[in-house]
Amino acid sequence: MDDQKLHSVKWYRDTHEIFRYNPSQKPPIRLFNVTGIMVQGGECTADSCLVRVMPPPLATRAAYTCEVSTEGPKFQIARQAKHMTVVAMPEKDPIIIGAPKLVKPGEQLLLNCTSDYSLPPSDINWYIDNELQKPEIWQRTELSPPEVGGLRASWRVLRVSVPSGASGALRVRCEAILLVEPPVVRDAATIITIYSRTQLSKYVSNSGFSASPSLCFWIITLGSIKPPLQMNMQITMNKFDQNLITSLT
Repeated sequence: MDDQKLHSVKWYRDTHEIFRYNPSQKPPIRLFNVTGIMVQGGECTADSCLVRVMPPPLATRAAYTCEVSTEGPKFQIARQAKHMTVVAMPEKDPIIIGAPKLVKPGEQLLLNCTSDYSLPPSDINWYIDNELQKPEIWQRTELSPPEVGGLRASWRVLRVSVPSGASGALRVRCEAILLVEPPVVRDAATIITIYSRTQLSKYVSNSGFSASPSLCFWIITLGSIKPPLQMNMQITMNKFDQNLITSLT
């Protein structure tokens, strides 16, 4: 088309014309505002045309097409289109709420993962030890009311049942995904330790009774007042279901 006389250059958003350049007309540039988009201006040189648009404050994906046509007798037309997605990225990683540092086998946990505000809102997935957790019906991603510009936060809960014979630790991770092309992913992770009797014994041995008064309480009972006087001393680990008993006679 290099040897042909230019007739016009047109820009389209999806099927709607938003910009036209025709060097034989006065003025040569015309702008067309369509619903949901504002065309701010444009300019053309001998070999290019530029158009400036303000997309709507919503998560949208649209095709922008440039069409170039020539004068007769050939009246040739060339087109090229590209897709553009409007997004607002989250500024922060998601936050995990309700995750303790220490749990015991058989315990039930209810965790919450909340994402930052974004457009479109994030979808949330949970992982335990890198295994995707399938949501129950009531555990779907929930959305906050829209803020200025349509931004929303999202959250999703996860119920965790610690197996009765479990030990070691659980690595819990939540993933907030913006479902655009390419996807935008931000995540947060925490480690939850599952204590066992062995771990508890090490903890008590390392910490000492006097250093951790909150872990135990003393029960002192006096027997019948008969010679010799007898005193039984019992130490009860009330939080961890383990008893250590010593007697003094």
